[in-house]
Amino acid sequence: MSIKARRKHDIIKAKGTAKYCHLNEPNKKFEAEYGAWSCDVVIDKEQADAIKAQLRPLYEEELREVQEANAGKKIQQREFPIDEVDGGFVLKAKLKAGGRRKDGSEYHLSVPLYDSVAKPLDPDVKVWGGSKVVVAFRPRFYYTSMVGFGVGFDLQAVQVLEVAGGGMSSVAASAFGFTEEESGFVNGGENLEGGFDAEETEEEVIANF
Repeated sequence: MSIKARRKHDIIKAKGTAKYCHLNEPNKKFEAEYGAWSCDVVIDKEQADAIKAQLRPLYEEELREVQEANAGKKIQQREFPIDEVDGGFVLKAKLKAGGRRKDGSEYHLSVPLYDSVAKPLDPDVKVWGGSKVVVAFRPRFYYTSMVGFGVGFDLQAVQVLEVAGGGMSSVAASAFGFTEEESGFVNGGENLEGGFDAEETEEEVIANF
């Protein structure tokens, strides 16, 4: 189960190079029915250390609550989804594109995508690995007796600073802390206001685990 599923922590941003991203179409390899949005981003050590330092107090607080609720049990602790690789650290963020609620109704989630001046990107622009991006994600802590305690990064929005090889839609960019970036990719469309296709409920957050 996901602990404190109704608790939403602040959005965190990471700036780097996109890797294994699925932002134009959800990846259905592991989520056959609805798919999942994802964007791994390669960041430098300074950012990785800063994000871990920001997450550590939240991690410890949530872990204490799990330990108190499961007194006497050994709680396996999982690492942050930030892995060291050649040339930096890979931060992994994803979000299920949809699912079904307990009452059987469907919900759908989208990931807003913006250009360097915080305007929504045209859906025809394709975002590939190698693009320079700012990824906005929200930490989501979870615990199950089989998997243990850990944190996942729920993808919230992506700002594309430079498009590689080829790459996108809606909630005000400022809501994710995106501002205009100089010398970056600029989309030709108008600045639109919008929202997610659906608001996450507690069971939908759990489904994203």
